[in-house]
Amino acid sequence: MPRHSKLYFSDGTIVIKAGDGSDMFYNVYRGPLEHASELFDTLLNLPQPGIPPMTWKDNAITWFQKARSLGLNGSTDALALELPAQLTAGEIEAWIYFTFLQDWAAGEPSVETARAILKTSHFLIGRNGIAYARRVLDKSGTLNAIERLVLGFNYGFARWVKDAFDELMSVPINDLSEADEAAIGSVAYRALAKTQAKVTDARLNLAFRPPDVNHCNACINHFYCQGEWEQMWTSPRDGVLAALIKDELPGSVILEQLRVYRCGGMNLDCHRRTCDGLRDTVDKISILKEEEGLIDNAIMDLLAHAGIPAGELKTG
Repeated sequence: MPRHSKLYFSDGTIVIKAGDGSDMFYNVYRGPLEHASELFDTLLNLPQPGIPPMTWKDNAITWFQKARSLGLNGSTDALALELPAQLTAGEIEAWIYFTFLQDWAAGEPSVETARAILKTSHFLIGRNGIAYARRVLDKSGTLNAIERLVLGFNYGFARWVKDAFDELMSVPINDLSEADEAAIGSVAYRALAKTQAKVTDARLNLAFRPPDVNHCNACINHFYCQGEWEQMWTSPRDGVLAALIKDELPGSVILEQLRVYRCGGMNLDCHRRTCDGLRDTVDKISILKEEEGLIDNAIMDLLAHAGIPAGELKTG
């Protein structure tokens, strides 16, 4: 029975065994273990034979049930708490290092180690480990949009889901490979495809249908003023149409730049009033922000489908 050379502490009080076939043993301290894992804290303190009822949503509960029913309490190697095979020895080792040592040579763990800490912390309900691993992964900047989306769904990170979905909206759905589609999952992939199609339709409708001018009292030629505005709006070279279709700028960016678009001989007060009238009001959202609303709605639907609270999106 192999004992880990660094993580089998001679004065440890709880023996843990990797269940991935490596049969690696770790001997750790109960106090810090309970502090690092809500699951250990709850279930190691249940009175014998107080086995909790199995629930449909937590494999960890099932594992503890089995361990306790067999009389395993971690007091010796023979009675070691064997973790499920879904956690590898390497992942368990990374989590124990985080919990008891944190002596990585570079000051912080590698991306692979952080992902291992995240996975094990999530299984063992270790909030500090989850927060730490998330911070390391955020700081690393190495996760691509698909990885962030998948991890966001797996671990309930609403911000990662939103940021990844926003980024993937700029990738044509036909440019994603079959492997990308499999990684994203059918629900998110369909949502991405549908939202891209809706945004394209919204952009085309907006580009070729200029809003009416809000004329000022001094405007003496409404027809001419409207024509100058429409010519600017539908210009394929430097108008709103070009910004939407060619440059693919978000509507909110165009809205902020609209006052500086050149509108020929259009009355300046009419131009200002029309631009101001396209901004958000208490009663309505700007037509130039329709696509952002479509994207936000798709993200909220995905979060609801996955059972992920959207609260962190409101707090930034």
